[in-house]
Amino acid sequence: MNIGWLETSFAVADVARTSAWYEALGFEFVESNDDGKTRTLRAGADCRLALYQGVLDPAETQLIFWNGDVEAAADRLAAAGFEFLGGATYKEHADARGVIRMPNGDASFMVRDPDGQLLFIIRMAEVSRREVAIRASDLDRGFCQVSLPVKDPDRTAAFYELLGFRRSVVDDKEGVNPDPRVAALTNGECRICLYQGYLDPDELQLNFWQGDIDAVAAVARREDMHFYREPGRDAAGAGFMLTDPDGRPVFFINMGKYSAANFIGPNGEMLA
Repeated sequence: MNIGWLETSFAVADVARTSAWYEALGFEFVESNDDGKTRTLRAGADCRLALYQGVLDPAETQLIFWNGDVEAAADRLAAAGFEFLGGATYKEHADARGVIRMPNGDASFMVRDPDGQLLFIIRMAEVSRREVAIRASDLDRGFCQVSLPVKDPDRTAAFYELLGFRRSVVDDKEGVNPDPRVAALTNGECRICLYQGYLDPDELQLNFWQGDIDAVAAVARREDMHFYREPGRDAAGAGFMLTDPDGRPVFFINMGKYSAANFIGPNGEMLA
């Protein structure tokens, strides 16, 4: 099932300030909407970040999936017993489950996963995905995954599998992930990884894997960014964590035991 493209969407206090912070890390500006209160950024080919100042309702981090098969996703989740969040906006166009269907064919619904993470699934006829040219000299941040804290990886993975995600296994030797507290999921270019008891802080994080740790850390120091966790290195690899202007964690990690082959599936997709 095509769930559409993912934008990790943050509610921010000052959209210009937070956008500038991510752009200093090499994120590319894509577009601005809502009279300048929304800015969409792109990091490489696999990470789209949307910043909303006073626009998100509710004003919390949302995983927004654009222009996929809204009806199929709603049918699968409803059949599995998930309830959709209602709202006052466009309620006259909502069906009994809470799926909004507009006369022009637009459709949307909002749901929480088993751990309370908010997802917004939307199709809008007038919205198309804009791309931007990635500079050849782009900072090597590595590839991105959205990391979520969960109580039960199997239960939460089953939820995302209903939306067309495929569970992957990654290991440094055998191609099997022996850790039951981790579940890596892919849907096209979208990568979500579920962690039980690993994330610090225990909240949604943007994780960038296998990039140039030293180069990114140098940029962070030059821009006077706040280190939640200072750069460190041991036998396993290197990493550090920043917090953006709104206090959200962004983790950069490079572990020597992994190679590109550990993250590429049989169809060329990134696994984790």
